[in-house]
Amino acid sequence: MTNLVLDIETIPRDLRAEPRKIQEYVWERALGGRRAPEAPPDLTLDDYLAAPEAPEAASAHERILTFMALRPEFGHVICIGMGHDARGELERKALTARRIEEERRILVEFWETVRPAQKEWRLVTYNGLAFDVPYLLRRSLYLGVPPSRVLPLRPYLLEAHYDVMQALANWQRGETVRLEIVAALLGLAKVPEGMEGSQVYGLWQAGRIDEIEAYCLGDIQLIYEVFRRVQEYFR
Repeated sequence: MTNLVLDIETIPRDLRAEPRKIQEYVWERALGGRRAPEAPPDLTLDDYLAAPEAPEAASAHERILTFMALRPEFGHVICIGMGHDARGELERKALTARRIEEERRILVEFWETVRPAQKEWRLVTYNGLAFDVPYLLRRSLYLGVPPSRVLPLRPYLLEAHYDVMQALANWQRGETVRLEIVAALLGLAKVPEGMEGSQVYGLWQAGRIDEIEAYCLGDIQLIYEVFRRVQEYFR
């Protein structure tokens, strides 16, 4: 069976450019109906929109960026990493947007890439059931990009979609562990080292797109190596 490894990188949209109803929705949801602990208690949405990067808004700003980046209604896909082992060794590629306007293009290319995939293939992800696959589907929906095939989203069916995080946790939400922690426990090194998903947006703003792509491809390799270890125990 061929394994198809998938991982994506996302960034938030600019809240200042959104309609007022969306601004209010994100403000309330991202802060949980309360101000971030470090933010001034009288910080308002309008204060934040006027100067989102002001020191006094730093905590709220971080929460809002994270909230938006993790939700396809308020974020963008900027890199889609893929890998397959059809010829034995893992072969990787990345579809990368260098401008927001290219998001639709990489989604189209993604569906074109997976269209001819063999019937006997298995999707391999790390939290892909809850994040990567639904995010790709919803961004494709909103941008009018038709899917070329069904991506498996049913839980528990490891032969169709092996979500390594869920398999390790035995599908118990409170037992899930970050990829980097599992990799470290297995003695696996991530390349490039020292980078985390929280840095992606900053790299995007700085135009360091190649580093985002390298990070995504590094995750593809790491997910695959962890998967090969885990599948021997969790089937």
